[in-house]
Amino acid sequence: MPVFNTVFFIVKEKEQRAKESMRMMGMSDMPYWLSWFSYYTILNTVTALLATITLSVNLFENSNMNYVFLMIWLFGEAVFGEIVLIQSLLTKSKYAGIIAAVIYFALSFVNLLSIGKQF
Repeated sequence: MPVFNTVFFIVKEKEQRAKESMRMMGMSDMPYWLSWFSYYTILNTVTALLATITLSVNLFENSNMNYVFLMIWLFGEAVFGEIVLIQSLLTKSKYAGIIAAVIYFALSFVNLLSIGKQF
């Protein structure tokens, strides 16, 4: 998932005060965040589609590919919520992408540890 790039560019816009400039010209917050959401959703859809096609070759031959796609796509959309949360806490674009990627992988690792205890 493009966590690094998305957080980096959102925080870079925050540093350059592009959002404030657009707000002075009359744009509200909703179109601003909808543009980021649509950008990320397009990337997420392409990624989920490619992952579903790849997984359908040998791994999930007997599964319904619509469900596999839906699970991958919904996971990616949930990651966008994490991106919005992380970018709100950071102010320097130089470090924001790296910190966001580290937080993403650390939370994934914690999730794997919690799943491992169930089995």
